Amino acid sequence: MIDLLARTTLSRCMRCSLIGLLLIGLLLPLVGCPSGGGERRHFTATTVTVSATQEQLLRAMDNLSRPSEFDREQSLADSAYYLNRWLDEQEPDPNWEVDPMASRLPRDIRDSDLLDDVGKWTFSIDDVRAMQEATLLRDLSTWVSKQPVDERLKKWLDEQAESLGDLDREYLAVAERLFDWTVRNIQLEATVPYPDESVAPSAGGEQSREKRIPAPQRAIPGPGYRFPTWEILQYGFGDAFQRSRIFIELARQQGIDVVYIALPGNTVPPRPRPWLTGALVGGELYLFDAELGLPIPSVNGVGIATLSQVLESPDLLAALEVDGQSYRVSHAELKDLIALIDVSPANLAQRMQLVQANLAGDQRTILTVSPTSIAERLKSVRGISNSTLWSVPFEAIWFQLAMKKVLETNREVAAGYYQAVGIFQTRGPLTQGRQLHLQGEFERLEEGKEGAKGLYMQARVPTAAIDQIGTNPEVQKAMGLVRGSNEGDFVWQSRVASSHMLTTQAKQHASYWLALVHYETGNREAAVTWLQERTIDAWKEGPWTQGARYNLGRTYEALGKYDEARELYASDDSPQSLGNHLRAKFLQKWAAQN
Repeated sequence: MIDLLARTTLSRCMRCSLIGLLLIGLLLPLVGCPSGGGERRHFTATTVTVSATQEQLLRAMDNLSRPSEFDREQSLADSAYYLNRWLDEQEPDPNWEVDPMASRLPRDIRDSDLLDDVGKWTFSIDDVRAMQEATLLRDLSTWVSKQPVDERLKKWLDEQAESLGDLDREYLAVAERLFDWTVRNIQLEATVPYPDESVAPSAGGEQSREKRIPAPQRAIPGPGYRFPTWEILQYGFGDAFQRSRIFIELARQQGIDVVYIALPGNTVPPRPRPWLTGALVGGELYLFDAELGLPIPSVNGVGIATLSQVLESPDLLAALEVDGQSYRVSHAELKDLIALIDVSPANLAQRMQLVQANLAGDQRTILTVSPTSIAERLKSVRGISNSTLWSVPFEAIWFQLAMKKVLETNREVAAGYYQAVGIFQTRGPLTQGRQLHLQGEFERLEEGKEGAKGLYMQARVPTAAIDQIGTNPEVQKAMGLVRGSNEGDFVWQSRVASSHMLTTQAKQHASYWLALVHYETGNREAAVTWLQERTIDAWKEGPWTQGARYNLGRTYEALGKYDEARELYASDDSPQSLGNHLRAKFLQKWAAQN
């Protein structure tokens, strides 16, 4: 239980609770006037003239677009101030109503307060956090979508010219690139089952099916809801649901609707069983399986299968058998499929619609979703009998709030939590480099401003220095570790141990992410070195061993070293093992075609 809780979502309130318990001493800013301290680049229009009111909006978006430069919480508070000043000059639509599909959410969600703020005419810190998440997804999806198309996919797409127009083929190519980036960059963790709620306690402590408290509200980990999207991106790991959410939201920023296709649930209460994601292109749902880390292959094992093709041909799923193990879903189960639409409360708010309508050019960001419109487009898709809002985005909010209380009262959980993700609460080179990495800013931006590569290198403290943190006063001083005159042995040794742990973790993360940067920039030989020698060999049981082995296989593929790639995939025992064994099987055919 503690281990699972230690890997759960870090919301703003959680971080404050955790860091307060650990005496790190961060302060949570209130929504008010912007801070006067710290250097900030103020937005100025150079090619067009904007009103003072519009400048407030652009100033807020400018802040949110550069998270690596500012203290995150202060930047959010400042942006909320600018947005509310802008909103003061706007008029709400008197005929606006929340999307009617919200009324079909599970009763526990409808009866909660999660949708209470949707109609409010003011921006909260949570709203602005959602906007910053969207800007990050926008930037990430933009640079990833511009990467070259895989040659095998390009050939297959060219063969689809009669059935798919140029725009739809481009959409499908972009969807594949976004999915592939997600698989390579979000290391897969096992998806835990949803907690049994058949005898969950009620608010009064009695056993009641009518008034039970949902598992996320009790801080019980479950599938998909332990992390919000921006944290999944920041940490670089997640389960199949979380991977799928990243893909869905990246595709949304590029104008592509992606839904999670689910089978009807057979639990109490009924809960759909998510299967895989489908990208709606040209009136068809093209299938991408985040658990396998692969698209479902089309006819003859090439391209991307549609839901219609899978329903028509049982052989497509049968071909996914490997090592005597059948695919996790049988063709016979594909009846009355449900489309789950990923929407959070912020995506439904009128104030978000207004911001989105006032953004253009590089600032254009998708902040809202119309579930009813998506459901209407899905009506013509064969096999989809119903569309509904996915509960996971709402459960994630519950879980964060519940975890706040756990972290305030359970020091053991808080300590484990800090050990797992405490490194991400600093504003050092690693976290700044990670933000720039996600925005595609790899090289030095300007004199005195490093890109992701330079910042990652700064985060890699020499091993000799790390080994001496506990014994060498000069090393301790260089690390900023100075013992207070009244500091006891226990507190001092705890700080030294914490510094050793965080410095080691920073080097592990930076080494692995540098390897991925080399892959993205086409420096494959360097990627091999950083993956093999500086990640896998350097830390045999390190946090990135599974992801590094998979990405090493992908790098070998890019170098034409198919035997080495197949060996890595075939020997894999990670949560993605079935998909990697399948990839080894497919690679033999792909290699023969080259």
